[in-house]
This record gives sequence, structure tokens and C-alpha cells, in this order.
Amino acid sequence: MKHRSKFFKIYTTFQALVKIEYFVVIKCFRCDLGGEYTSNKFYELFVLDGTIHQTLCIDNPEQNGFTERKHRHIIEIVHSFLLSTFVPSVFLGEVVLTAVGLINTISSSYILGFSPFKKLCGYVLDYSFFRIFCSTCFVLCPHVEHSKLSSRFTICLSWLW
Repeated sequence: MKHRSKFFKIYTTFQALVKIEYFVVIKCFRCDLGGEYTSNKFYELFVLDGTIHQTLCIDNPEQNGFTERKHRHIIEIVHSFLLSTFVPSVFLGEVVLTAVGLINTISSSYILGFSPFKKLCGYVLDYSFFRIFCSTCFVLCPHVEHSKLSSRFTICLSWLW
């Protein structure tokens, strides 16, 4: 999301996806007092859907403990991935997606040993697509892209997904 003004459209798209895909309605929407969350359009949408709108104090993340703990969990995994594999910080977005994907496919004691994916979709994900996170690989360059004395390979990184 490049501009906060786009959030209402993104939220309504997500809300429709949740209704159609999982046959559930969003029960509660918790946010800070940012202008993009407190517009009249949002209040009208919440009233129509019966969604409870809870607002938190500004600069007080302790009020939303579960979200802050989950955010910290994701950041700690990303940090360990970056440190253990010496990945440049330009790949931060890919590392975050990898960490969240991994969290969603591993079983959790919080939901009785099921993975979030299993709990949401109803079936266990096939783990055969997992790969070693960020290993070095070499890609052969076409002969037209290198000279007689230049390298014939390009060093690349392979990702978990």
C-alpha cells in the first residue's frame, strides 16, 4: 500500500474475499486513531456488517498485545534468517514473506497442534515444496552474454518458496 487513502478499497476487497472464500464475517476491527481507519465510510461499512470497531490510544502498542507479540515473532524470525544466511537487507520483503509463510505452515500449540493453514483451509499442506532458505546457486549464462575470459555463471540466491 503506497498511500493510506487506498486502505478502504484494500479492506473492502479483503472483507469480500473472507466472506466468499471462508463464509465468515469479520467480527472486530481494532486500530489506532489514524484518519484512514476512522472515516465515515468505515463507520457506515461496520454498521452494515455488524463489525465492532475498537480504537486504541495513539503510541500505546501494549493495548494490542496479541498483535504486538505476533509482530515481534515475525521480526525475530526475519532477523535470524538475515543473520544466519548473510542475506543483504534489500531482500527484506522476501524474507518477511518467507517467515510468515513458514509460520503459517508449522503446527502451533496455541491451536491444538494444527497449523494455521490447516485450521483455515481444512487440510494439511504438502511440505515437499520446502527448500533450504537462501542457499547460493549458480546459473549458467547464455554464451552470447559472456566473453571467452568472463565468468560463465551468475551467482544467485535460492529461496524457500
